[in-house]
Formats: sequence, structure tokens, C-alpha cells
Amino acid sequence: MKNSAPIYNSSFTAVVHAIDGVRFVASAPSPEGLAAQIVGYVAERCEFVLWPRIAAQVRALIDAANHSAAIALYFAHVGERWDEERLELDGLSRPVASLNCVSHGC
Repeated sequence: MKNSAPIYNSSFTAVVHAIDGVRFVASAPSPEGLAAQIVGYVAERCEFVLWPRIAAQVRALIDAANHSAAIALYFAHVGERWDEERLELDGLSRPVASLNCVSHGC
């Protein structure tokens, strides 16, 4: 009997690229776990690489636990002040609230 349930990746990976190479790599067994790691990266860097107004908005979104919006805002504006960064996601073959905006360009 053939199993008709969809098969999803059991590993989710994020890579942040910059002009000088890879800046961050994370892997997790769930999209939510991956989002938490990306938010950690964003939280550590936003005050240093974003303009103050945008950094404050990103920090407010993180504090409000709106992680997908914080990640999306960070990657929409990183590069305006310092080096550009690009987020590459792998393993997200299904919509997930915590990374839906990031992976689908909200």
C-alpha cells in the first residue's frame, strides 16, 4: 500500500551570505527552531548593521515575538548602511508561520 501523506524534509537550514563569504549557518529539525536561530543572529547584529530607526523596529518586532516580521525587515534593509546580506533557506517545502514571510518574500 502506497503512503499518500506528503514527505517533508527533516532538516531545515539557513545560510546568510555576504560579499566576503558566509556569515552565518544554522540547521534545526523544525522551522520554528531554525527561526529562533535566525532571530538570534538578527538580534546580535541589527544595531550594528542597520540604521538606528530600522534597528529599533527590528528589535521591537523581536521583543513582540513577531519573529518572521523581524527577520524579513532585517533582510529587507541590511546593506543600506553596511554590507549586504542574503538569506538562503533550505528544507522549507511547506508554509510555516515562523518563516513564511521570509521564505515567500513578504
